[in-house]
Amino acid sequence: MSTSNTTPAGRHTLADLLGLLGHDGLDDADAAQAAARMAVGLRRVPAGHPLIHMGAPADALYFVHTGTFKIFRSDEDGYEQVLAFAGRREVLAFDALCVDVHPTAATALEDSTVFVIHKTELPAFSQAVPAFGRALQRAGSLALTRTNELVDVMAAVASEVRLARFLLQHSRQMAANGQSPRRFLLRMGRRDIASMLGVAHETVSRSFTTLALARMIHVNDRDVEILDMDALRAYSRSTRKTLDDAGPQGARRPAASRRPSSRCPAAAWALIELNAAPVPEHKMGPSLVERTAP
Repeated sequence: MSTSNTTPAGRHTLADLLGLLGHDGLDDADAAQAAARMAVGLRRVPAGHPLIHMGAPADALYFVHTGTFKIFRSDEDGYEQVLAFAGRREVLAFDALCVDVHPTAATALEDSTVFVIHKTELPAFSQAVPAFGRALQRAGSLALTRTNELVDVMAAVASEVRLARFLLQHSRQMAANGQSPRRFLLRMGRRDIASMLGVAHETVSRSFTTLALARMIHVNDRDVEILDMDALRAYSRSTRKTLDDAGPQGARRPAASRRPSSRCPAAAWALIELNAAPVPEHKMGPSLVERTAP
C-alpha cells in the first residue's frame, strides 16, 4: 500500500473538501445535500513519513489539508530527484490518475493531513456534485502549473537566479493560501532545495548568501524574509549573475560600465562578480546560511 505509514484522522464529507478547495457554498441545493452525505477520509501523515511510494498501486487522490509534502523520484542507487513541494489545497497523485502505479513518491516534510478519495469514487462524486468535477480539473491544472514552474527554474543558468525564481514561486503559493508572501518558514532543507534546483547543496548556501548580501532577502535558519520584492523579480528574469544584466531591455552593459547600485551594495557586487567564476571548495569559508542553517 502507498499509505502504510499513515493513520486515519477521522471521517469528513465532500462538503468539507470543497470548502478547502474554495467552494464553500453550492448553488444547487441537491448537490449541496449530496456533498454533505458523501464520506471522505482524512489521513494523518507524520513528518518524515511517506504518503506515496513510487511504484506502489495507484488507487486514490490526495488533497493536502494541512502541512507540506516533497514530491520526488528515486533512482536505483537511492538518489532522490525532488520535483516539487506541495502545500495546502494541492492535489497529490494526479500524475497517477490514468496509470496503475505511482510514477513519483511523496513524503511529509512536517506533520500533515490529507483528504483521500479513491479512484473508484471519482465518477460518482463528479456526477452527483458537478462542483467537485470542476474543482478536480482546477487541481489538475495547478499540478501541471507546478511542472511548468520547475521548467522555468531549470531554464536559468545561474544558481542564484534559480534560487530567486524558487523563492518567488514559494511566495506566490504562500499568498494563494492567505499567508505572508514576504516572510515564510521553509519546510524543506537545503539538500531538498538543491535537488530541485539541480545544484549541490553547498551551492544553495552560497546562493542564499549572495541574495542576502545584495539585500534582496534576509535569512535566519529556514526563516526567509523578502526585503526587496521588485529587485528579486528583476533579478529572476535574467540568467546572469549581475543585476545590471537583468535590465528592462535585457541588454548587457560593458564590464567597465557596471557599477554598484543602491540595490546591490559594493560588497554584494564583489561577491556576485566573484561567483561568476568557479571557486575551489577548499578556498571557500562557511557561508551565511551554512553558519545558521540546521
